[in-house]
Amino acid sequence: MKKFGILGIAVILSALVLVFGCSKPSAGTASAGSGGNVKGVYQNLPAGRTYYLCSSHQAHTYFIDSHIGLRYAAEYFNVNIVASGPDAWDTTAQAQAIEQAISKSPAGIITRFWDSSPLEAVRKATAAGIPVVATETRIGETSDDIGGALTYIGLNNYDSGRDTARELVKHAGSRGVLALMGNWGASNTDAKRAGVEDFLKEGYPGWSIVARVDDKADTAAAIEAGKSIINNYPNVTGIIGLDSSSGTGISTAMEELNKSAGTYTIVVNDREPATLDFIASGYISATMCNKTATDEYLAILLMEDWNNGGLKNVPLSSNNAAAGITGMPENMYNTAFAITKANVKYFMADVMPDIRTSLYNR
Repeated sequence: MKKFGILGIAVILSALVLVFGCSKPSAGTASAGSGGNVKGVYQNLPAGRTYYLCSSHQAHTYFIDSHIGLRYAAEYFNVNIVASGPDAWDTTAQAQAIEQAISKSPAGIITRFWDSSPLEAVRKATAAGIPVVATETRIGETSDDIGGALTYIGLNNYDSGRDTARELVKHAGSRGVLALMGNWGASNTDAKRAGVEDFLKEGYPGWSIVARVDDKADTAAAIEAGKSIINNYPNVTGIIGLDSSSGTGISTAMEELNKSAGTYTIVVNDREPATLDFIASGYISATMCNKTATDEYLAILLMEDWNNGGLKNVPLSSNNAAAGITGMPENMYNTAFAITKANVKYFMADVMPDIRTSLYNR
C-alpha cells in the first residue's frame, strides 16, 4: 500500500502529526469519543517518554489498525507517541521526518523500510543512542536486513505470500488461471509475490500465472488494473491482490463491468473497510491480514524495556555494548490471519474501538 483508498478517510493525521498519550489504559479499547477529531484527543504528558513513528503514506487506510495499536500502547504504557511523515508515498520525506525526530531526542523511533531511503537517518539515530524499531517491512526481505534497527517486528513477507497462495488453493482448488495485482517495487509486496509464485510452482503447478498487474496501492489505479485483468484475460479464474487497495480495486472493477460475485476466486491482503464489505457481499473469498496493531504495541513495549535497562543489560556478556551485541531479537515475526465471510463481522468498523469508527467517518 502507498496511498489513499476511496472511503471517507481523507485525512488521518492533522498537519501530519498525531500526539498520543493518556494516564490509564482502557480494557481493550481506545476511545476517541463520538466521531471526535483524532488530534488532541489524548493530552500530552509533559513528564512522559515520547516516541516517534516516522513513515511514508501515513494517511492510508491500511494504517488505521497501526494507529489503534499506537493509541492503545500510549495509554497502556503512559507515554506519548508522535506520528509524523508524508501522507502519500514519499520515502525521502519519511527520512526527513526521522531526521526531525532525532532533533527532538525522543525515547525511540518506529519506522518502515519501504526502500533504503531512510537508512542513513536510521543510522544517525542509532549513533545518537536512540533505539529504532522497524515494523511492516525491512530493506531486504530476503536478506533479513533491518538497516541497523534494534529489531524488526512484522510479517515474514515471503512466507505471507506463501500463506496467501495457500488460501487461494483452499478456496479454488489445485488448478486455475491466476492474475496478480500489487504495488510492485515495494519490498514487502515483492517478497509476497515471490512467496505466491514459489508456493504454486512447487506444490500446485496446475495454476498458471498469466498477468502481473501494478495497481500502485492506489484505489483509482487498482480499479483500472482490475478492469485490465477482466478485459484482457478472459480465461482468468483466480485473482490475488498483494496490497491494501487490490481488493477494493478488483471488486469495484467487477461491479462496474457487471461481473457478479463469485465470477473469480479472489484472495487479497489487508483490511480496508471496502475490502471487508466486499467479503461480506461475496466478491472476495478471503483477505490475509498482518496483526498491525500488535506490531506497534510490541515496538513500544520493547523500547520501554530497553530504556528501562532490561533488554539492554540482559547478561549475555560482561558488557553487551562493548561486545557489540544486544538482548533484542533481531527479527520478530508476526503471522497473517484470514478474514472470510465466516468471521468478517468481527472486524467491521461498527464493532471496533471508537478510534477506528471516528477515523472511518472523517
